[in-house]
Amino acid sequence: MVHKVILSGVYETDGGAVPIHEEGTSLNEIVYRLQKEDEDFGHTYMEFELELPSGEIKDVSKLISRIVSNA
Repeated sequence: MVHKVILSGVYETDGGAVPIHEEGTSLNEIVYRLQKEDEDFGHTYMEFELELPSGEIKDVSKLISRIVSNA
């Protein structure tokens, strides 16, 4: 059984705030997928939380910025 994580939140674009609710196997996998869809993802104002398989929720906005900066 694959444990899924859920990324929820919003990020800013030229057209306004874009809501995100994505499931994936890891935060990295979700971030890379979203970057393929929008190269600005992770480089603008954002507020994101990650729900772990345990049900714990973590603020990951700063972590996403670091992942994108290192990509």
